[in-house]
Amino acid sequence: MTSMEFDSLRERLIREYAAEHVAAGNWTPQTAEDRAAEETDRLLPQGVNTPGVRILMAETPDGDPVGFLWLALERQPGAGGGAWIYDIGILPERRGRGFGRALLAAAESEAAAHGVDSVSLNVFGSNLIARNLYESAGYGISSMQLQKKLR
Repeated sequence: MTSMEFDSLRERLIREYAAEHVAAGNWTPQTAEDRAAEETDRLLPQGVNTPGVRILMAETPDGDPVGFLWLALERQPGAGGGAWIYDIGILPERRGRGFGRALLAAAESEAAAHGVDSVSLNVFGSNLIARNLYESAGYGISSMQLQKKLR
């Protein structure tokens, strides 16, 4: 991924991450984009060149970009907690064609090549399509948060 491609991706990451937290009831719409930008910039202080981070791209055989995966080789550097997938995204019109699965496999290979023995991720409970992908790729629940809306 180039720096120019990253700038476009950063905007999308912030917008989508903010929307997910608003939908989950974690953040207010008024503060969500600022909070998402702060978290994104803290985790990617040097953008695509942040040490220990890989942003993998999925492309069609013709070279058209269709998705990405953001991988940190250590979720908490120095803590030995394994790699962490912060985000994965496939263009809606390209979903269901194996690109997400290919990105997961590439992330696992990248982590293994760096001596990492596990890869973890978080998925919002309402994202059934992503949950099905992760489970079918061998990911299992390692912790779970439950919530009941009272309003």
